[in-house]
Amino acid sequence: MNRGIISTRYAKALLSYALEKGAEDKIYFKMKQLSRCFFEVPDLEKALSSPVLSSGDKFSVVQTASGNIPDNEFDKFTDLVIKNNREHLLHLISLCYISLYLKKKNISICSLVTAVPLTEEIEAKISRLITDKTHGSVEFRKSVDPDILGGFVFELDYNRFDASIATQLKRIKRQLEVLNNY
Repeated sequence: MNRGIISTRYAKALLSYALEKGAEDKIYFKMKQLSRCFFEVPDLEKALSSPVLSSGDKFSVVQTASGNIPDNEFDKFTDLVIKNNREHLLHLISLCYISLYLKKKNISICSLVTAVPLTEEIEAKISRLITDKTHGSVEFRKSVDPDILGGFVFELDYNRFDASIATQLKRIKRQLEVLNNY
């Protein structure tokens, strides 16, 4: 059976259960932490797939990776996943849950990279523009990267707009190289 289908089913079931129990927000933050841990520790999935680790050890690994704060609903879900030998799918399940949660709560993910730090006033204006456009809330992630030289790189959900000076200079360089080859 397809890993994506199984992961989506588990994530949907977890979201439904979490909504019923009023625990969807807590589980969202635990799933974000778990997902982040999978990206930061590439061997985590291998460890969870290992037949050498006992179910209890796998449960402890997942607890640690998800922030080490006990949560009844999350713990029950983790037990179920391990009992059904689906722990190797936890990364995909966490990503699916995050996506379903954001869609259910009408939350947009916005990322903004600038060459210099943003003022709070500009950040508030951008957030307001996004919430007015999407009629939902926004999870705003900002970072500073002096390598872009100026301008900005803006991402909203899965759309990207790169208005950085560095990218514009690279485009001009490519155009000049094409002209020189003629």
